[in-house]
Amino acid sequence: MRKILLALAVCFCGAVSAENIVLDLSNPGDFPIEYDDNNVWTGVYDNTANIFSQEFMFTHTSPFGGYYNGFVASKSTTILESAGMDDQFGCMAKGGVAGEGTPYLIAYWDSYTESKSEDKSCEVFTSSPYYAVGCYVCNNPYAYYVIQKGNAYAPNKFEQGSWFKLIAHGLDNDRNETGTVEYYLADYRSENTEEWTLNDSWEWFDLSSLGQVASIYFTMESSDNSEGYMNTPSYFCLDKLTVSDQEPTAIDETTVAAVKAYYDRSAGCVRVQVSTPATVSVYSVNGALVARQPVAGSAAIDLTAVPSGVYIVRCGAYSVKIVK
Repeated sequence: MRKILLALAVCFCGAVSAENIVLDLSNPGDFPIEYDDNNVWTGVYDNTANIFSQEFMFTHTSPFGGYYNGFVASKSTTILESAGMDDQFGCMAKGGVAGEGTPYLIAYWDSYTESKSEDKSCEVFTSSPYYAVGCYVCNNPYAYYVIQKGNAYAPNKFEQGSWFKLIAHGLDNDRNETGTVEYYLADYRSENTEEWTLNDSWEWFDLSSLGQVASIYFTMESSDNSEGYMNTPSYFCLDKLTVSDQEPTAIDETTVAAVKAYYDRSAGCVRVQVSTPATVSVYSVNGALVARQPVAGSAAIDLTAVPSGVYIVRCGAYSVKIVK
């Protein structure tokens, strides 16, 4: 079934020539993401639903009621600190990289289900092979407070020597692994308690060592296990996944973090934020310049006179596709 969905994703996305492609859940393109009254994706328990945005397709399954694995979109700002599943649809940052209340992805990695199938429970496909660059990751409140407090399933809160990590795996067109890279969402391995870390904000996860990939899948590991499975809830949050059509020799967090841009449909403009003064340009998919504006801090680039269609916003090495 996922192979069919991937084929559809390739057909509708097409190839857009862009230096960087950055996940922008506020403007996903041809398949809008709808949210319920709790600001959680309405497809969370729909087994036929997947999340599409820019050139990406994120896996998701819900084979029976009240259960899912894979990716779910959310805009929830709620954190209950319960160390329970009522915190599973939140993010410790209370929103995406763009700020509180903005959309982000939650992922639940089901190690048991994945061990019984060739499918990966948390995999993102691109419409064609791209070079991996990186993404932002953050802890989910369910995992965060289990680490901090423990619960009935994980009675021992983290102490010296404990750790919880996310592992990204690159796959090429033939499903051969191109490499792996790790990020510690919690790291209490040091004997010095001042060096312990428990992620509660968006942090850059460099994926460039994965090389050129057709997909990236994620797994998780923890120091807290029993009977071969993790006691730590296997949730994480992800935003601004970035790939490039060129090998990222010098693309890092500063390249992506320095600029944020998205299309504000209600105002008919591109909202731009830059960390240092820069010139922002908007191009058609054919390469024609349609707008150019110097920006210091934040600004709105008016596109009301521009026809509906697909455009590329560029600022230095940053590039993102928008749909007007």
